[in-house]
Amino acid sequence: MIRLKLIIFGCLLSWITGNLNAQFRKYEPVTVKHDTLISHIRIYSGLIHQHQNFFHKAFSFQGIEAGVILNHTILAGVYGSLFISNLDAHVADYSGLFVNIKQGGLFIGSMTKNVCKLHYGWLLNAGYFSLTGKENDFALFQDRQSIVSAYGLVLSPQVFAEMNVTRWLKVRTGLSYSIYNFEDQSIIKKHDLNNVSLSFGFVFGKFN
Repeated sequence: MIRLKLIIFGCLLSWITGNLNAQFRKYEPVTVKHDTLISHIRIYSGLIHQHQNFFHKAFSFQGIEAGVILNHTILAGVYGSLFISNLDAHVADYSGLFVNIKQGGLFIGSMTKNVCKLHYGWLLNAGYFSLTGKENDFALFQDRQSIVSAYGLVLSPQVFAEMNVTRWLKVRTGLSYSIYNFEDQSIIKKHDLNNVSLSFGFVFGKFN
């Protein structure tokens, strides 16, 4: 009787094991194919020109960004920008103050599929900035002995449109609003920096 039960149990176990293996072989390709969240990755870089008013005077950042495009739609990476020359501005009691601003940080965004010739999307830049001001013109990275300084966080939401020019080049134009967060002082106020900006740039990578 015990032998008969062992034989029946063995046959049942063999049948279950074979059935599970068959099901696994049947569904494995489908599972592997559809469980991948990221199916396409492209690395890119860009040269960006950002134009806005600082201290009620028009001036521009020159910057770069580098990142990845996931599944033709998701953007993520790093950016950095600065004044390549000093802004001669009227700030508080200083009629001629030379100002330079640098900033850098991370960005994330989304767009319609970049395989289309014309596509659009949004970006959110979040980073750190530093401002230096002196009475005399100074070299680009000469930050010491400044009479005015400020530093803090900057947040820039942006909407943009891009056009594919070639398989490796896109042209981008965008509209953003920069929000600077730092401790207010008697000389520099947040409203001196917060403003709408227009951007234009070239984006390089393998897009198809």
